[in-house]
Amino acid sequence: MPEDVRTQVKMLVQQVVEAYLKNELHAKKDSPIAILLGYKSLNPSIVLEAVTSLLDTYDVTLLLTKEWLPLQAPWNGVSFVLIEEMDQQELGTLIEKSSVLVVPQASYRLLSKLALTIDDEEPVWVALQYQLLGKPIVMANNDVEPNVYQQIHAPHSVLGRLQSYIRQIQTDQVKWVPLNKLVKTVDEQFAAYREKQSLILAKHVERAFQDGLKEIEVPLKSRVTPAAKDLARDLKIEIKQNDSSKGGTL
Repeated sequence: MPEDVRTQVKMLVQQVVEAYLKNELHAKKDSPIAILLGYKSLNPSIVLEAVTSLLDTYDVTLLLTKEWLPLQAPWNGVSFVLIEEMDQQELGTLIEKSSVLVVPQASYRLLSKLALTIDDEEPVWVALQYQLLGKPIVMANNDVEPNVYQQIHAPHSVLGRLQSYIRQIQTDQVKWVPLNKLVKTVDEQFAAYREKQSLILAKHVERAFQDGLKEIEVPLKSRVTPAAKDLARDLKIEIKQNDSSKGGTL
C-alpha cells in the first residue's frame, strides 16, 4: 500500500474513533447517575478522589448525609441534596431520573441492612428503591471487605456471616468492587443498563390496571409479549417506551 494511502486510512480511522468517543461522552453527560455518600469512611480523601473522576463523565447528583456536607466543597457547581431533609416522594423522583447508583464506600451497617432488606435508614431505603426499579448499583467494598489480618484472626462465625451478606447483595445484582475499579464498573453497568431489554407480560399490564394507571413507562428496547399488547389495548393502557439511559422508571 502506498504511503499516502496508508496515511489517509490512518487519518480516517482516527476520525472515526474520535467521533465515537465524542458521541459516547455526550451520551453519558446526558445521562444522570446518583452518588450516595451516606456513611463515614476510613479514607474520605480517597473516596472523594474516586468520585471526582466520575463528575467529568456523567451528569451526577450527590445524595449526601449531613456528615459529608463539609467535604463536598471541591465539587462546587455539582447538584447535591441532603437526604435527611427530603421526603420519600422527593427522593423517589430523583431515583426515577437516574440510571445508576454509585456507593463509593460501604459500611457493615449498610451491607447487613441491604442484604436483609431493612429500610429503616435513608441510605438503605434509597438503595432498595434502585433495586426495585431494576437499576444498577455499584458499591466500593474497601471499608468492609476483610483484609488478610482480619481473615486470619477474626472468628469464623463473623467472617461467615459477613460473607453471607456479601453473597446476598451480589445475588441481588449489586456490583461489589474495590474502589480502584469503581469507575470502570460504573461505565460497564451504565452501558449494560442502556442496552437492557425488559420483558413486559400480561400480569404487568393487569397490575397497572389494578393500580389505576393509564400508561406504563418501559425502557426503549423492552420486549412486549403479544398477550400484554392485547390486554393493554383492551384495558386502554398505553405502553410507553423511554430511553432508559436518560433515567425514567421501569
